[in-house]
Amino acid sequence: MTEHPLTVDAGSVPETLCIGRINLSSGPGPLMTLTFTNVRPKADPLFESNKIEYESIVRARIVTTLEGLIALRDLLNSSIRQTPAPSASSEAVKLH
Repeated sequence: MTEHPLTVDAGSVPETLCIGRINLSSGPGPLMTLTFTNVRPKADPLFESNKIEYESIVRARIVTTLEGLIALRDLLNSSIRQTPAPSASSEAVKLH
């Protein structure tokens, strides 16, 4: 088993809200780029005329190797399988 170095967050990297579209592109070279977006109202129409016009903003780009993407896929697959989806009869879904 390969030993991994200690994981630290010395820069206190903040979480970033990305509930928009996601894109995967290849390059440069053997690298792959995951681009995450978030949908939010445009500031100018909101403040100037109280109108809501949405735009999709790029919030994060993660550049990694194909091996990194495969590891991410495997992590997501195992995590999603281990997390039971709430059913309609579940206590957690009750609306008040």
